Amino acid sequence: MIDRGDLLQRFEAWLDTALAREEPPAGIPAELFDDDLAEPADVAKDRQALWAAVTALTQEIKLQGRTFKQLSDTLSRDTEKRSRKEVLDMLLDLRERLLRGLESVRGRPRLLPVFWDRIFRRRWEQVRHALEVVDALEQGYRLSLESLNDLLANFDIRPIECEGRPFDPRLMSAIDAEETARTAEGTVVAVYRNGYEWNGNVYRPAQVRVARRPRRES
Repeated sequence: MIDRGDLLQRFEAWLDTALAREEPPAGIPAELFDDDLAEPADVAKDRQALWAAVTALTQEIKLQGRTFKQLSDTLSRDTEKRSRKEVLDMLLDLRERLLRGLESVRGRPRLLPVFWDRIFRRRWEQVRHALEVVDALEQGYRLSLESLNDLLANFDIRPIECEGRPFDPRLMSAIDAEETARTAEGTVVAVYRNGYEWNGNVYRPAQVRVARRPRRES
């Protein structure tokens, strides 16, 4: 008959031997085998930390993406605004040149043939041809100016009416004064550069000359 106590002792001795720490193979540092099998609680904790880090990184990427989109939209709007302003500036400068050209041809003297032109008809023919060229130039200035005014109206650009009106510091900049008794003080008597409004706001103030009362001589 088997002794139960002896059997129990031998089983405990075998179990101690089986659970004893084995020596690492030759040439492999023993520290590589330390904690090679993590506890389940540690594994779960590491997994949660990794998931939290991934979630935080994802949120950061989304935030940076929204920030980049807002910055991109802002830059696009600023670029569009600057481009539109540059176009408007060029159109307004072109309008000023057309106005000066039209005023110059309109201010020419009207020539009529005189006695000598009836004798020297060739000379008058040359003069008349030159006058026809100037008339065509005036018409070209006028038509171009009308087309440009229509284009500016589409941008909601409006010229500021100044001459003959009271000086308005919100719309005009007085760069000169003229002493005169023929016009009420503070009246705009000349415009050096036209001013413009854009969408109801001052885009470019007009540069004007303003009348003032003559100074009394002492």
